[in-house]
Amino acid sequence: MSRTPIRTASRLALAVSALALAGTSVSAQELQGSPLMDELLACRALASDSERLACMDQAASALDSAISAGELTVVERQRAVAAERNTFGRAVAGTGRIFGSLFSSGGTELSVEHAYEDGAIAERTEDGDIQALRGVPVRAIRADPFGKLVITLADGQVWRQTDSRRIAVPRDTEGLTVEIERGALTSFFMRLSSHPTRFRAARD
Repeated sequence: MSRTPIRTASRLALAVSALALAGTSVSAQELQGSPLMDELLACRALASDSERLACMDQAASALDSAISAGELTVVERQRAVAAERNTFGRAVAGTGRIFGSLFSSGGTELSVEHAYEDGAIAERTEDGDIQALRGVPVRAIRADPFGKLVITLADGQVWRQTDSRRIAVPRDTEGLTVEIERGALTSFFMRLSSHPTRFRAARD
């Protein structure tokens, strides 16, 4: 018997969560898990080695078929966390219920705050959306020809000031961070750690 399905079963059994991409109009609990993943994990309860192996082989084959057909996406928690942060500034409010289904475990609610490896902290709403990112490291900052700030974050994201507030470019960017907060509709506000004034900003 080929060992490929067994390796696949092991890899998928260790995945944090599986999300059926069926739209965003359902609750986080409805998105949590997948029947296909549940079937795979249920195989572990079989006492017989041969039955357990056959069960996992069949379940893994079904998962592989669903993934190949684009009906199922398996996402590791670490990658989902990175993807969630990368959508901030572009995704509209409401995506939190999708990411919440990936981060939650056993019905546990998302924590209000989440710290990233670079020291940035995400603050979430009750629905799981990121409301603000605080302490985000800055790689570079400059003013465009109109005197508006152009901020490049340490992760490569570029944000541009969109209002007319006059804020001087800091002379020393060592340790400079920003906080970015979601406003009404699709607007966002930014504040430099070196300056108290908040200004409107948008991602490139």
